[in-house]
Amino acid sequence: MKIATLAEMYYVPVAMHNVSSPVGTLASAHVGAAIPNSLAVEYHSYELGWWEDLVEEKNLIVDGYLEIPEKPGLGVTLDMDAVETHLASGQELFDWTVCVADSASV
Repeated sequence: MKIATLAEMYYVPVAMHNVSSPVGTLASAHVGAAIPNSLAVEYHSYELGWWEDLVEEKNLIVDGYLEIPEKPGLGVTLDMDAVETHLASGQELFDWTVCVADSASV
């Protein structure tokens, strides 16, 4: 945000560099929405055939545009089965149910 503020002082737009999952893309879009001189959120991973399978929501990007959801959080829900299917070779999925259970007791 500080860099964007400095850029704004000189009328320079900023663009979020993003080669991430739908979660990272939505996070970048939320940051961009908070920056007055935001120009765009770059995305490349969308070209993967299964990029959008990682979340339950579909059609996140239509004609090059992404609408920022208004519901709490980033606005997407991970499809944990798809995440597990597309893990890098040799990687294991963390036990996210333990994380949810631990946070409920706080």
